[in-house]
Amino acid sequence: MGRPRPTAEEAERARAAKVAAAQETLHHEIARITTGEDWRRFLTMQARLHHYSAGNVQLIWAQHAEAHAEGRVPEPEPTYVAGFTTWKALGRSVERGQRGYAVLAPLRRTRRTAVDVNGQRRHLDAGEEPVSTEVVESTSMLRGFTVAHVFDVCQTTGAPVPEPPSPRLLAGEAPRGLGAAVMDLVESEGYRVDTVPSAAHIGGANGRTHWATRSVVVRADMDDAAMVKTLIHEAAHVLLHGAAPGNELGRGLKEVEAESVAFVVAAVHGMPTDEYSFPYVAAWAGELGARAVSATQVRVAQAAKRIIAASPAEKGPGGRSPGTAALVDRDHPVGPAPEPSLQANAVGV
Repeated sequence: MGRPRPTAEEAERARAAKVAAAQETLHHEIARITTGEDWRRFLTMQARLHHYSAGNVQLIWAQHAEAHAEGRVPEPEPTYVAGFTTWKALGRSVERGQRGYAVLAPLRRTRRTAVDVNGQRRHLDAGEEPVSTEVVESTSMLRGFTVAHVFDVCQTTGAPVPEPPSPRLLAGEAPRGLGAAVMDLVESEGYRVDTVPSAAHIGGANGRTHWATRSVVVRADMDDAAMVKTLIHEAAHVLLHGAAPGNELGRGLKEVEAESVAFVVAAVHGMPTDEYSFPYVAAWAGELGARAVSATQVRVAQAAKRIIAASPAEKGPGGRSPGTAALVDRDHPVGPAPEPSLQANAVGV
Protein backbone atom coordinates (compact mmCIF):
# COMPACT_ATOMS: atom_id res chain seq x y z
CA MET A 1 0.00 0.00 0.00
CA GLY A 2 1.49 3.35 -1.09
CA ARG A 3 1.87 6.44 1.02
CA PRO A 4 -1.32 8.52 1.28
CA ARG A 5 -1.42 11.55 -0.95
CA PRO A 6 -0.71 14.71 1.12
CA THR A 7 -3.57 17.11 1.63
CA ALA A 8 -3.40 20.61 0.09
CA GLU A 9 -2.61 22.00 3.53
CA GLU A 10 0.23 19.51 4.07
CA ALA A 11 1.64 20.24 0.61
CA GLU A 12 1.57 23.98 1.32
CA ARG A 13 3.36 23.49 4.66
CA ALA A 14 6.02 21.37 2.94
CA ARG A 15 6.50 24.02 0.24
CA ALA A 16 6.78 26.79 2.84
CA ALA A 17 9.38 24.77 4.77
CA LYS A 18 11.50 24.31 1.64
CA VAL A 19 11.29 28.03 0.82
CA ALA A 20 12.24 28.94 4.39
CA ALA A 21 15.25 26.59 4.25
CA ALA A 22 16.43 28.13 0.97
CA GLN A 23 16.02 31.64 2.38
CA GLU A 24 17.99 30.67 5.50
CA THR A 25 20.80 29.38 3.29
CA LEU A 26 20.69 32.65 1.37
CA HIS A 27 20.94 34.76 4.52
CA HIS A 28 23.87 32.66 5.72
CA GLU A 29 25.76 32.99 2.44
CA ILE A 30 25.15 36.74 2.26
CA ALA A 31 26.48 37.13 5.80
CA ARG A 32 29.74 35.49 4.70
CA ILE A 33 30.52 38.39 2.32
CA THR A 34 32.72 40.56 4.50
CA THR A 35 35.60 41.69 2.27
CA GLY A 36 36.19 43.29 -1.10
CA GLU A 37 37.53 39.99 -2.41
CA ASP A 38 34.34 38.18 -1.33
CA TRP A 39 32.35 40.81 -3.22
CA ARG A 40 34.57 40.43 -6.28
CA ARG A 41 33.94 36.66 -6.30
CA PHE A 42 30.19 37.21 -6.07
CA LEU A 43 30.24 39.70 -8.94
CA THR A 44 32.30 37.33 -11.07
CA MET A 45 29.70 34.62 -10.50
CA GLN A 46 26.85 37.08 -11.15
CA ALA A 47 28.45 37.88 -14.50
CA ARG A 48 28.82 34.17 -15.32
CA LEU A 49 25.18 33.43 -14.34
CA HIS A 50 23.67 36.78 -15.31
CA HIS A 51 20.37 35.26 -16.44
CA TYR A 52 19.67 34.43 -12.78
CA SER A 53 18.71 36.71 -9.91
CA ALA A 54 21.26 37.73 -7.31
CA GLY A 55 19.72 35.43 -4.71
CA ASN A 56 19.67 32.41 -6.98
CA VAL A 57 23.26 33.06 -8.05
CA GLN A 58 24.23 32.97 -4.37
CA LEU A 59 22.27 29.74 -3.80
CA ILE A 60 23.71 27.98 -6.88
CA TRP A 61 27.23 29.10 -6.03
CA ALA A 62 27.03 27.89 -2.41
CA GLN A 63 25.47 24.51 -3.22
CA HIS A 64 27.92 23.83 -6.03
CA ALA A 65 30.86 24.64 -3.74
CA GLU A 66 29.47 22.18 -1.19
CA ALA A 67 29.03 19.51 -3.86
CA HIS A 68 32.61 20.03 -5.02
CA ALA A 69 33.97 19.86 -1.47
CA GLU A 70 32.15 16.54 -1.01
CA GLY A 71 33.50 15.17 -4.29
CA ARG A 72 30.09 15.02 -6.00
CA VAL A 73 31.09 17.33 -8.88
CA PRO A 74 34.50 17.65 -10.57
CA GLU A 75 34.50 21.41 -11.21
CA PRO A 76 34.94 23.95 -8.40
CA GLU A 77 32.54 26.50 -9.92
CA PRO A 78 29.27 26.17 -11.86
CA THR A 79 29.15 27.02 -15.55
CA TYR A 80 25.80 26.17 -17.15
CA VAL A 81 22.77 25.35 -15.01
CA ALA A 82 19.30 24.23 -16.06
CA GLY A 83 16.32 22.23 -14.89
CA PHE A 84 15.98 18.48 -15.42
CA THR A 85 13.64 18.86 -18.41
CA THR A 86 15.86 21.46 -20.05
CA TRP A 87 18.87 19.15 -19.97
CA LYS A 88 16.72 16.33 -21.31
CA ALA A 89 15.53 18.54 -24.19
CA LEU A 90 19.17 19.39 -24.93
CA GLY A 91 20.02 15.70 -25.20
CA ARG A 92 21.68 15.34 -21.82
CA SER A 93 20.70 13.30 -18.75
CA VAL A 94 21.30 14.04 -15.09
CA GLU A 95 23.67 11.41 -13.71
CA ARG A 96 22.24 8.94 -11.23
CA GLY A 97 22.79 10.07 -7.64
CA GLN A 98 23.25 13.76 -8.42
CA ARG A 99 21.25 16.21 -6.32
CA GLY A 100 19.81 19.38 -7.82
CA TYR A 101 20.55 22.85 -6.47
CA ALA A 102 17.54 24.47 -4.81
CA VAL A 103 16.55 27.84 -6.25
CA LEU A 104 13.64 30.11 -5.46
CA ALA A 105 11.03 30.31 -8.22
CA PRO A 106 8.06 32.69 -8.20
CA LEU A 107 4.45 31.60 -7.89
CA ARG A 108 2.19 33.99 -9.77
CA ARG A 109 -1.51 34.50 -10.21
CA THR A 110 -3.43 36.69 -12.65
CA ARG A 111 -5.72 39.40 -11.27
CA ARG A 112 -8.50 40.43 -13.65
CA THR A 113 -10.08 43.88 -13.43
CA ALA A 114 -13.11 45.02 -15.44
CA VAL A 115 -13.07 48.69 -16.51
CA ASP A 116 -16.21 50.38 -17.85
CA VAL A 117 -16.51 53.36 -20.23
CA ASN A 118 -16.48 55.77 -17.28
CA GLY A 119 -13.28 54.34 -15.88
CA GLN A 120 -14.96 52.54 -13.00
CA ARG A 121 -13.05 49.42 -12.00
CA ARG A 122 -14.13 46.19 -10.33
CA HIS A 123 -12.35 42.95 -9.50
CA LEU A 124 -13.48 39.85 -11.41
CA ASP A 125 -13.71 36.58 -9.52
CA ALA A 126 -12.50 33.33 -11.07
CA GLY A 127 -14.76 32.43 -13.99
CA GLU A 128 -16.61 35.76 -13.89
CA GLU A 129 -16.98 37.51 -17.24
CA PRO A 130 -17.22 41.27 -17.89
CA VAL A 131 -20.35 42.89 -19.28
CA SER A 132 -20.40 44.09 -22.87
CA THR A 133 -19.46 47.67 -21.96
CA GLU A 134 -16.36 46.65 -20.00
CA VAL A 135 -12.82 45.77 -20.97
CA VAL A 136 -10.61 43.48 -18.93
CA GLU A 137 -7.14 44.34 -17.63
CA SER A 138 -4.99 41.40 -16.51
CA THR A 139 -2.14 41.88 -14.06
CA SER A 140 0.36 39.23 -13.02
CA MET A 141 0.68 39.15 -9.22
CA LEU A 142 3.38 37.51 -7.13
CA ARG A 143 1.73 35.31 -4.52
CA GLY A 144 4.82 33.64 -3.08
CA PHE A 145 7.72 31.35 -3.90
CA THR A 146 8.41 27.71 -4.34
CA VAL A 147 11.64 25.76 -4.50
CA ALA A 148 12.73 24.39 -7.87
CA HIS A 149 15.95 22.55 -8.69
CA VAL A 150 18.63 23.05 -11.32
CA PHE A 151 21.70 21.00 -12.22
CA ASP A 152 25.12 22.09 -13.44
CA VAL A 153 26.34 20.70 -16.75
CA CYS A 154 29.01 18.68 -14.95
CA GLN A 155 26.20 16.72 -13.27
CA THR A 156 24.94 15.59 -16.67
CA THR A 157 26.08 13.41 -19.57
CA GLY A 158 25.00 13.16 -23.18
CA ALA A 159 25.15 15.31 -26.29
CA PRO A 160 28.04 17.79 -26.45
CA VAL A 161 27.26 21.31 -25.23
CA PRO A 162 27.73 23.80 -28.08
CA GLU A 163 30.49 26.33 -27.68
CA PRO A 164 29.04 29.73 -26.73
CA PRO A 165 29.98 32.90 -28.63
CA SER A 166 33.18 34.35 -27.23
CA PRO A 167 33.77 38.07 -27.80
CA ARG A 168 37.23 38.77 -29.19
CA LEU A 169 38.38 42.27 -28.43
CA LEU A 170 41.46 44.15 -29.52
CA ALA A 171 43.36 46.02 -26.84
CA GLY A 172 41.48 49.17 -25.95
CA GLU A 173 38.41 48.22 -27.98
CA ALA A 174 34.87 47.85 -26.62
CA PRO A 175 32.37 45.35 -28.05
CA ARG A 176 30.65 46.69 -31.14
CA GLY A 177 27.35 48.31 -30.28
CA LEU A 178 27.74 48.27 -26.49
CA GLY A 179 28.63 51.94 -26.08
CA ALA A 180 25.80 53.13 -28.31
CA ALA A 181 23.31 50.89 -26.49
CA VAL A 182 24.36 52.22 -23.08
CA MET A 183 24.15 55.80 -24.36
CA ASP A 184 20.65 55.16 -25.70
CA LEU A 185 19.62 53.68 -22.35
CA VAL A 186 20.92 56.72 -20.44
CA GLU A 187 19.18 59.10 -22.83
CA SER A 188 15.93 57.13 -22.52
CA GLU A 189 16.04 58.00 -18.81
CA GLY A 190 16.05 61.70 -19.72
CA TYR A 191 19.79 62.38 -19.39
CA ARG A 192 22.08 64.02 -21.94
CA VAL A 193 25.44 62.33 -22.64
CA ASP A 194 28.49 64.41 -23.51
CA THR A 195 32.29 64.32 -23.32
CA VAL A 196 34.91 66.61 -21.82
CA PRO A 197 38.53 66.87 -23.01
CA SER A 198 40.12 65.43 -19.87
CA ALA A 199 39.68 64.45 -16.24
CA ALA A 200 40.72 67.97 -15.21
CA HIS A 201 37.34 69.22 -16.42
CA ILE A 202 35.41 66.96 -14.01
CA GLY A 203 37.46 67.07 -10.84
CA GLY A 204 39.88 64.30 -11.76
CA ALA A 205 37.20 61.69 -12.41
CA ASN A 206 36.74 59.53 -15.51
CA GLY A 207 33.05 60.40 -15.66
CA ARG A 208 30.40 62.27 -13.76
CA THR A 209 26.62 62.19 -13.45
CA HIS A 210 24.99 65.55 -12.74
CA TRP A 211 21.56 65.06 -11.21
CA ALA A 212 20.49 68.73 -11.29
CA THR A 213 21.13 69.13 -15.03
CA ARG A 214 20.30 65.49 -15.84
CA SER A 215 23.52 65.03 -17.75
CA VAL A 216 26.36 62.49 -17.93
CA VAL A 217 29.87 63.44 -19.01
CA VAL A 218 32.81 61.16 -19.82
CA ARG A 219 36.40 62.23 -20.42
CA ALA A 220 37.39 61.85 -24.06
CA ASP A 221 41.13 61.24 -23.62
CA MET A 222 40.69 57.49 -22.93
CA ASP A 223 40.59 54.52 -25.28
CA ASP A 224 37.27 53.14 -26.47
CA ALA A 225 37.04 50.37 -23.86
CA ALA A 226 37.76 52.71 -20.97
CA MET A 227 35.19 55.23 -22.19
CA VAL A 228 32.50 52.55 -22.52
CA LYS A 229 33.28 51.07 -19.08
CA THR A 230 33.05 54.57 -17.61
CA LEU A 231 29.75 55.14 -19.40
CA ILE A 232 28.41 51.88 -17.92
CA HIS A 233 29.45 53.10 -14.46
CA GLU A 234 27.59 56.37 -15.00
CA ALA A 235 24.57 54.52 -16.45
CA ALA A 236 24.41 52.58 -13.19
CA HIS A 237 24.27 55.87 -11.28
CA VAL A 238 21.42 57.00 -13.54
CA LEU A 239 19.47 53.75 -13.05
CA LEU A 240 20.12 53.36 -9.33
CA HIS A 241 20.69 56.76 -7.78
CA GLY A 242 18.48 59.32 -9.52
CA ALA A 243 15.56 58.86 -7.13
CA ALA A 244 14.69 57.31 -3.77
CA PRO A 245 15.82 55.09 -2.25
CA GLY A 246 19.10 55.10 -4.21
CA ASN A 247 19.63 58.86 -3.97
CA GLU A 248 19.57 58.56 -0.18
CA LEU A 249 22.59 56.24 -0.03
CA GLY A 250 26.00 57.47 1.07
CA ARG A 251 28.60 58.36 -1.58
CA GLY A 252 30.74 55.28 -0.87
CA LEU A 253 27.86 52.84 -1.30
CA LYS A 254 26.75 54.58 -4.49
CA GLU A 255 30.23 54.16 -5.95
CA VAL A 256 30.37 50.50 -4.92
CA GLU A 257 27.04 49.85 -6.65
CA ALA A 258 27.99 51.69 -9.84
CA GLU A 259 31.42 50.07 -10.09
CA SER A 260 29.93 46.67 -9.35
CA VAL A 261 27.44 47.05 -12.21
CA ALA A 262 30.28 48.05 -14.52
CA PHE A 263 32.26 44.99 -13.38
CA VAL A 264 29.39 42.60 -14.18
CA VAL A 265 28.46 44.14 -17.54
CA ALA A 266 32.10 44.35 -18.64
CA ALA A 267 32.78 40.74 -17.64
CA VAL A 268 29.69 39.52 -19.52
CA HIS A 269 31.05 41.20 -22.66
CA GLY A 270 34.55 39.79 -22.30
CA MET A 271 36.16 43.08 -21.32
CA PRO A 272 39.11 43.12 -18.88
CA THR A 273 37.95 43.54 -15.29
CA ASP A 274 41.12 42.90 -13.29
CA GLU A 275 41.64 46.59 -12.52
CA TYR A 276 38.40 46.84 -10.55
CA SER A 277 38.51 46.81 -6.77
CA PHE A 278 35.92 47.11 -4.03
CA PRO A 279 37.67 48.31 -0.87
CA TYR A 280 34.48 49.69 0.71
CA VAL A 281 32.83 46.31 1.16
CA ALA A 282 34.86 45.23 4.20
CA ALA A 283 33.23 47.99 6.25
CA TRP A 284 29.77 46.57 5.56
CA ALA A 285 30.43 43.67 7.92
CA GLY A 286 30.12 46.08 10.82
CA GLU A 287 27.01 48.05 11.67
CA LEU A 288 25.16 47.49 8.38
CA GLY A 289 26.12 43.85 7.94
CA ALA A 290 24.40 41.36 5.68
CA ARG A 291 21.28 43.45 5.04
CA ALA A 292 23.34 46.12 3.24
CA VAL A 293 25.13 43.51 1.16
CA SER A 294 21.85 41.77 0.39
CA ALA A 295 20.11 44.93 -0.79
CA THR A 296 23.10 45.94 -2.89
CA GLN A 297 23.32 42.50 -4.51
CA VAL A 298 19.75 42.86 -5.71
CA ARG A 299 20.19 46.40 -7.01
CA VAL A 300 23.46 45.61 -8.79
CA ALA A 301 22.03 42.50 -10.44
CA GLN A 302 18.89 44.32 -11.61
CA ALA A 303 20.79 47.28 -13.09
CA ALA A 304 23.36 45.01 -14.76
CA LYS A 305 20.60 42.87 -16.25
CA ARG A 306 18.92 45.92 -17.73
CA ILE A 307 22.13 47.13 -19.40
CA ILE A 308 22.99 43.63 -20.63
CA ALA A 309 19.50 43.23 -22.09
CA ALA A 310 19.90 46.52 -24.00
CA SER A 311 23.25 45.50 -25.50
CA PRO A 312 23.34 43.99 -29.01
CA ALA A 313 26.99 42.99 -28.59
CA GLU A 314 28.21 39.41 -28.21
CA LYS A 315 28.09 38.29 -24.62
CA GLY A 316 28.49 35.21 -22.46
CA PRO A 317 25.58 32.76 -22.11
CA GLY A 318 24.83 33.82 -18.54
CA GLY A 319 24.62 30.35 -17.06
CA ARG A 320 22.22 28.98 -19.66
CA SER A 321 23.59 26.24 -21.84
CA PRO A 322 23.96 27.27 -25.50
CA GLY A 323 20.86 25.99 -27.26
CA THR A 324 18.46 26.84 -24.43
CA ALA A 325 17.17 29.94 -26.23
CA ALA A 326 16.13 27.81 -29.18
CA LEU A 327 14.17 25.58 -26.81
CA VAL A 328 12.36 28.57 -25.41
CA ASP A 329 11.49 29.69 -28.93
CA ARG A 330 9.97 26.27 -29.59
CA ASP A 331 7.95 26.42 -26.34
CA HIS A 332 9.79 23.57 -24.66
CA PRO A 333 9.51 23.34 -20.88
CA VAL A 334 12.83 24.64 -19.61
CA GLY A 335 12.44 24.65 -15.85
CA PRO A 336 12.24 27.68 -13.56
CA ALA A 337 12.61 31.01 -15.33
CA PRO A 338 15.09 33.41 -13.73
CA GLU A 339 13.45 36.42 -12.14
CA PRO A 340 15.35 39.73 -12.00
CA SER A 341 13.53 40.83 -8.82
CA LEU A 342 13.32 37.45 -7.15
CA GLN A 343 15.91 37.85 -4.44
CA ALA A 344 14.58 41.16 -3.11
CA ASN A 345 11.33 39.48 -2.17
CA ALA A 346 12.92 36.20 -1.18
CA VAL A 347 15.13 37.57 1.57
CA GLY A 348 12.74 40.25 2.79
CA VAL A 349 14.89 43.31 2.26
